[in-house]
Amino acid sequence: MSDSIYDTLKKALEEKIISHDLADQPIDITCKALSALEAIGTPEHDDYPIIKGREVMVEADFLTAKGQSFTDEFENRAYRVKDLLSMELSGDLSTNRKRASFIAGLNAVYRHLGLVDKTIHCKDKEPVLCAEQLSDIIPKDSKVLLVGHQPRFLEKLASYCQVRAVDLDEDNIGKKFFTVTIESAANTQDAINWCDRIFATGSTIVNNTISNFIDAGKPAVFYGVTITAPAKILNLITFCEYGH
Repeated sequence: MSDSIYDTLKKALEEKIISHDLADQPIDITCKALSALEAIGTPEHDDYPIIKGREVMVEADFLTAKGQSFTDEFENRAYRVKDLLSMELSGDLSTNRKRASFIAGLNAVYRHLGLVDKTIHCKDKEPVLCAEQLSDIIPKDSKVLLVGHQPRFLEKLASYCQVRAVDLDEDNIGKKFFTVTIESAANTQDAINWCDRIFATGSTIVNNTISNFIDAGKPAVFYGVTITAPAKILNLITFCEYGH
């Protein structure tokens, strides 16, 4: 399934490049990793993965727009917009750093064309404010699978729902946060079977696990700016109240 997902994203991007006459223009997408301060500002808490150094935010600049993606691997380099179409995004030659650059670039192009907004991460007090809005989309006492240890989301969900959480960060696995023990990715299918809804980080599109949740047969919402343009293309439900 992951092959077809990335093929769909590339096809959609190619159509926009052609329809807006971008293919032969000397336009660069410059991808770079942001510092924690640049990416998230000075929030009230210091337990976010980007502050702890477990993840970085990759930012792509494209003409008038910026697009971002969260990743555990990154590259600092420039791409022509048409170079994105030849990237290996699945299979043995693919890497998270390539997918991060592609997704950031895709978000930037779609933002420039006015097809999406909220491609820049929220900052300072906004992550807390965002978490407070979760009760508007996830009912009380739901059995929720949280994919990715986003501390404010876990804190809020644990206060009124039944929660299981899976994460790829080995330092989090087995530790308890807000009464919830973080589980390894090996427990994902069991947690999917248990839950009645999935709340997953949009960075699953970068680490190539998103098909596990799209195909799970459970209602799924993807959070954060990483998934903005992919969600538009794939018709996914998203949550990102304070993205810019």
